[in-house]
Amino acid sequence: MKYTISILLGAALLLGGCGTDESAINGTVEDSGWKTLKEVSGREIIAELKQTVQETPKRDKSATLETPGPEYEKPSKELAEDMAVQGIEGPAAIQAVESVYGEGGIHNEGVIFIENQTKGAAQSGVWIGLKDPDERVQQLLDLLQPKVDAGEILAEPIYIFRSPHTEKELYELQEEVVEALKEMESERGSFGLYVDVISGEIEITHDYLKPEQQEELQEIFAGHTINFTQDGRMVAESGESTVIAPEQTYTDTPVIEGGFILAAGDGSIFVAGGTESAVFYKFAEADKLKVGQRVKVEASGPILESYPGQGSAKFVEVMPDYKPANAKLSESRAVAKALDIAGERLSNGFVLIDEVSFDENEKKWVFKLLPDDGEDTLEVADE
Repeated sequence: MKYTISILLGAALLLGGCGTDESAINGTVEDSGWKTLKEVSGREIIAELKQTVQETPKRDKSATLETPGPEYEKPSKELAEDMAVQGIEGPAAIQAVESVYGEGGIHNEGVIFIENQTKGAAQSGVWIGLKDPDERVQQLLDLLQPKVDAGEILAEPIYIFRSPHTEKELYELQEEVVEALKEMESERGSFGLYVDVISGEIEITHDYLKPEQQEELQEIFAGHTINFTQDGRMVAESGESTVIAPEQTYTDTPVIEGGFILAAGDGSIFVAGGTESAVFYKFAEADKLKVGQRVKVEASGPILESYPGQGSAKFVEVMPDYKPANAKLSESRAVAKALDIAGERLSNGFVLIDEVSFDENEKKWVFKLLPDDGEDTLEVADE
């Protein structure tokens, strides 16, 4: 089970010399209320800084330090602007918000995030959203406007808007959704959840929610948009096997996909080598599998980042067993023999097989191993 919600502080940037909207007003906002000045990207702007200087040498110097490096394949004006806003206006805005609302105080008052042109935004910008704006908005302006006047930051990339929600409300919504999902939880299934801090939309990834359950969630949270994404195949129904057998048991064509079962039994399997990472999986039908078989595993939920990894298997697909026309052993039987031999040689007790080939002339199976205890290859007689 996994769920997370985060403030989006992605890279953003606007280079010095960018113009401002002619309709923008200065940093002073009427005390009578925080009226909507205009809309930008569908959001109600309630206060603005004023670009008072045309030359911004301090900001330009800082922007140079934020220039995209050679690790970026396609540097662009948009990327440069994204990075500058992230490195210049972003920290300035966050510092001002923390000074006015306290460290983490925005959690109860609204949201703060950065949008990037390289991620589809119309403009690079730092967005400070307040649900119930009060006199503290003026304090924000009073902290930031002198930095604009000194040419340290630009006014345009900083947006102060009326937010329909606060971070706290989104976190509380997340917990409510989690509880609703737990009541629908499948023994085998898993779900991922986060609430988008920008849009407030609920994003659910899953592998077990049926259409009627999705409709029920839509009804429970009728005031919110829920986006469902199916994660891989749906979990098996009760009585349905989670072992997927091959259409043909044997093939005389080498199989490339899949890893090898190094251990199976007691409700778990250990799969490694080939195209699979080394992972211990919980798997209820482990007794239906055999050591040496080549398989592809579809995991259910996250894999713990230990070595080997640990997780749960949703489905295990058994690949056709490679058996050359003139061979006595099939690949799975040869692998099982190789594991017996390797287990006597290697200190860690298991071997990672990278590639398998059959030498028809010498009647032997050759295993190319991943680096481990100095072993490069392993050979097994075809008998």
